[in-house]
Amino acid sequence: MHAVERFRKLAAEDRFKGWPLVGEPELGPKIPFFGGTLNYQLQTGNGVEDYTSILRHFGWAVVFGVVHLREEWPPNTYPPVDHGLHVVTLCQWKPGVNQASWELPPGGIGKVDPKATLDEIAEKTRQTYLKETGLGGGNFKHLGHIMIETGKYRGAGPDDHGLRAHLFLATDLERAQYARKPNPNEIMETLMVPLREFPEVLASDLFVEESAVVCAYKALIEVGLLHWSK
Repeated sequence: MHAVERFRKLAAEDRFKGWPLVGEPELGPKIPFFGGTLNYQLQTGNGVEDYTSILRHFGWAVVFGVVHLREEWPPNTYPPVDHGLHVVTLCQWKPGVNQASWELPPGGIGKVDPKATLDEIAEKTRQTYLKETGLGGGNFKHLGHIMIETGKYRGAGPDDHGLRAHLFLATDLERAQYARKPNPNEIMETLMVPLREFPEVLASDLFVEESAVVCAYKALIEVGLLHWSK
């Protein structure tokens, strides 16, 4: 039996349905930029214990966007870089780390229906990416998803099963409009990275946001710049 089959069999056991709930969950105060808290008690092997999960009311997606910078683009569109294939990244101050974080846009894509289809999520990601970067068109390929902090986030509602970060590879992007200006409470700048340099970026220990890292690895394998070792 292969590892995937063994995991599925193990995860289907009754014990992995979780500890029984004691009483009813209670909604706690809202957390700015995140959602609300869900407080509840579980009957665990240690007795009755208190738990808190965070309800994230918006979807999350990151895009490894590849664009061919051209000479005819206005010089003030992006900081000066060589022409050719580049990946769109962000240098953004984030409150959790209280310093600059190197990431892939767009990140938050607004409220998403828990029952939204993958096509609907992809379209919402396209729209948000266009607004954030000014780049549109192209071909978007879904590279799967990861679950962000499985011990903390529940999703948009109490019955959801975690917060998914959807991963996309976008190629043949075109400049369609100017990127939006940062909000007054944002410190952010677009950083265009030559595609050929991205393996070096991943090895730098500077590009460390979890969804961006996984997306970049999957995208580089997809375009043939990284390979699985045999």
